[in-house]
Amino acid sequence: MSTEKKSLLFGGSFDPVHKGHVHIIKAALELTDYERIIVMPASVSNFKQKARGVSGQHRLAMLHLALDNIRAEGRQIIISDYEIRKGGVSYTYDTVKAVYQLFQVKGTLGFLMGDDLIQDLDKWYHYDELVRLVDFVCFTRLGSHPAAPAGANVRYYDIPPLVSSSSTVRQGDLDLTEDSVREYIIEHGLYGTGKDC
Repeated sequence: MSTEKKSLLFGGSFDPVHKGHVHIIKAALELTDYERIIVMPASVSNFKQKARGVSGQHRLAMLHLALDNIRAEGRQIIISDYEIRKGGVSYTYDTVKAVYQLFQVKGTLGFLMGDDLIQDLDKWYHYDELVRLVDFVCFTRLGSHPAAPAGANVRYYDIPPLVSSSSTVRQGDLDLTEDSVREYIIEHGLYGTGKDC
């Protein structure tokens, strides 16, 4: 039996995963017909090359804690360690090509992104080739649909905003994380926390 599935890639630093990420994944399950969501933390994001975050293993562990109990109703949520194992800077174009090799993708791979990235897509590495490989799935938080560069196939979905960011968590607001992730952060003393916090 074929294991081909209509697949959606959700990449990022996830340093750490927070409630906003979980909100987006749940919205993708509710609003789209993708059968598989591949969550792939970057080793080093191209847009955050100077940032020094926690290890890939910690970020993977927190993703499992945050996502393993999401009800996918017969669909798959896969947390891939491909980029963490590969190491180095992660470029979307290279990652997308790897996803086609690693997974049996039905049709065109979806690439999940926020509306704040749409306008600068044409500045991405190998943009002209990338747009032939993916459909961009854009979740808009304010109901606006920013214009995409020429060649990009973008599907917009409006979702209720959930204000949350990894940088705010790193600054100490652990209420923006799932309970299990918060406990993990404290237990391992990440982001300046400790077991006595």
